[in-house]
Amino acid sequence: MPTLTTFQDFYNQGLHAIPVVFNITTKEVTDYPRHKEDSTGLAGVPTMEDVQRWMKVMKGQNGYALKLFPPFGSIDIDIKNTSNKNVYADWLRIVEANNSDVLRKVCIETTRNKGYHIYIKYPKLTEKIPVAKSGGKEVISVYTGGLLSFCTPSPGYQLIHNDFSDIQELTDEEFDLLLTTAALFNEDADFKPGEHQHLLIEYPVEYESVLLQFDSKITDEAFDTLLNSIDLYEVESKFKKNYLPYLRKGSMANYSAKVYFKSKRVLIFSASVQGFPSWHDSAGEGDNRWVLTPSKIVYYKNKQSWPDTMDEIRMIADSAGLEIIEGPPVTKQPLVSEDRLRFPYDVFPVSIQTYLFNQVIQHEYLAGAILVALATAIGNSAVLEAMDGYFVKPILYMAIVAPPGASKSPALKKAFAPMEEYDGGLYKAYQAEVEVFKKSLAAFERDKKKGEKPEKPAFPQTLIKDSTIEMVVKILSTNPGGCCVLADELSGFLARMNQYKTGDEVQKWLEMWSGAPILLQRITRDENKVQEPFCSVVGGIQPGVLESLSKEENEHNGFYHRFLFVYPEPKPKEKWLRISVSEAVKSAFVQVFNDILRQRLGKYKYRLEEKANALYEEWFNNKNTKYNRATSDHVKGIISKYQDYCLRFALLLQVIHDGAHRTGVVTEASMDRAIRLVEYFLGNMHKATKILAPETPVDKLSGTHKKVYDELPAAFSQKQAIQIGNLNGLKESAVKMFLIRGIKTLFTVIERGKYEKNY
Repeated sequence: MPTLTTFQDFYNQGLHAIPVVFNITTKEVTDYPRHKEDSTGLAGVPTMEDVQRWMKVMKGQNGYALKLFPPFGSIDIDIKNTSNKNVYADWLRIVEANNSDVLRKVCIETTRNKGYHIYIKYPKLTEKIPVAKSGGKEVISVYTGGLLSFCTPSPGYQLIHNDFSDIQELTDEEFDLLLTTAALFNEDADFKPGEHQHLLIEYPVEYESVLLQFDSKITDEAFDTLLNSIDLYEVESKFKKNYLPYLRKGSMANYSAKVYFKSKRVLIFSASVQGFPSWHDSAGEGDNRWVLTPSKIVYYKNKQSWPDTMDEIRMIADSAGLEIIEGPPVTKQPLVSEDRLRFPYDVFPVSIQTYLFNQVIQHEYLAGAILVALATAIGNSAVLEAMDGYFVKPILYMAIVAPPGASKSPALKKAFAPMEEYDGGLYKAYQAEVEVFKKSLAAFERDKKKGEKPEKPAFPQTLIKDSTIEMVVKILSTNPGGCCVLADELSGFLARMNQYKTGDEVQKWLEMWSGAPILLQRITRDENKVQEPFCSVVGGIQPGVLESLSKEENEHNGFYHRFLFVYPEPKPKEKWLRISVSEAVKSAFVQVFNDILRQRLGKYKYRLEEKANALYEEWFNNKNTKYNRATSDHVKGIISKYQDYCLRFALLLQVIHDGAHRTGVVTEASMDRAIRLVEYFLGNMHKATKILAPETPVDKLSGTHKKVYDELPAAFSQKQAIQIGNLNGLKESAVKMFLIRGIKTLFTVIERGKYEKNY
């Protein structure tokens, strides 16, 4: 019978146990608490109070299960799934031969199915890692991330080495030894941990051509030299199969990486190869970011700076005699919409990328929302002096364009969760101040208003929902850090903004975008001035109402020019899927915000380093050429605002990459990221402009109708149109209606059943 003392022993060691009911005959678990939904601890971690409550309502409890959270985990060896019954003995023998001391830090038990659990503590654990398979079944896996592990002293479980209290934190070297040894027992030739069906290595559009050429043309000798440059060297191994084992210099493991010379791919299994993604960083099925090409090796070697990566690739190519034909540099990319509609996720730190790729929400929506959430966290705490007297803040106005039900709102909720928690803390402090105020006010009234009347405190919120310009300015006047209007539906924000036709609401939002001092004057109330306003705006909007951004006076005042658009092709709605993002991944995401928020009330001035300034100058001048050639005021307005956005992104990205220690310098790498990011948004603006400022009726078309129109020949018959429509998923009746509605605007009728396109 489980006792509270045993549970308390587990909890004292940092392990979280729950009661379970075992059927000793069938060796099956027949009952355990709803631990995922019914835990009262932070982020679903059970507490001793939970255990006491569960034990009162459960009947027949006779066992224990550990809910394993990082840094604790269990290497599970499932003997029943393999014909090799000596897996554990062989694994133990190899580990002992390499470093017997590592076994002092773990505890091992036998399981009810004659398998083994090796309990470990390692700070870089995130979630479950499959290690070895046989016949498609898992033989060895690492369990963590909230998963259950039934354990001693449950029936059928017995400790055979050390006790739970003996578990100590492993070093990178020790963890590598345990796992690389386990991976030697993989019997499935097709199973390579971390290698999945989607092995497309995505590169930034601007560098893709050069990088793909380098990956395909690099010689074996140059590839080996590149691996040596990051301290990886080939070693002999009797377990060698279709890869070459490489070991980090000085490592005690069996190997640190698997190298596939035929495909020029590297799989790093060692967490101690500093600065490189490894097996341990994988976000799970489909995450291939740790599958490294030669270009990716150079990229991580150069601390994720593409400019430095390109310089080294040119040097390697020159020394190895590789002919690489370069395309336009990042500063002179042509605006081709299909190239520009790929979000450059690598502008984010790895922790944010990992959080993104662990979500089922369409990643573009979440990435855009995260940018605004990070900008809100920074607020007025950082400013870029781009030139003498020209100061830039990371104020962003963003519209996430998607059809109903496409997860716009969940994306905003997840992105702003750290800021919601921050506001929650501010509100608790505010409530405490209000209580003090009430007591002081009561005392003031009792004393017949002697002395100075206490002033009611203000709530220094950062997130504003459904508010007027008056309320925004009032909040900003008491919140020097800045805020963000978080509009679930941007159309509602626009409707409120335009409800008073004689007011100056729109003008105030135009001023707010620049971050310049703002003065609000009303006859019915006192003047209100904010010297350093900071207010971003973000919200979702449906394509069908997107044109509301440029209606009436907004058509000519440049209001929509100030907006960034996340406007991808919506993906098919996913089937219902319950996902569980590991606490380590969520914590790393929140930590990025915490590092920024700790410095929110400070004031840090940034400058452009010379290389960053030169890169921006080249890009800026290239955009100026397009500006000067443009005949449309819309195009001129967009280019000028996006030139400013580039500087805002450079500052924002530098601050989040600086983390807890602000450098005050925007580097060339951050400017490169900013240029690629603003080019993405220019591509989306190019798409949105077809609705916002259409030049022809064709610009108003979207989706299937646009595809059908583009595929129609200059002159065509109704029969041809129906055939083309059917190929694109339109029914005959829909095609006929499209033709009828398009007469005069899109088509001219030549004769009965025959048409010409007008554009």
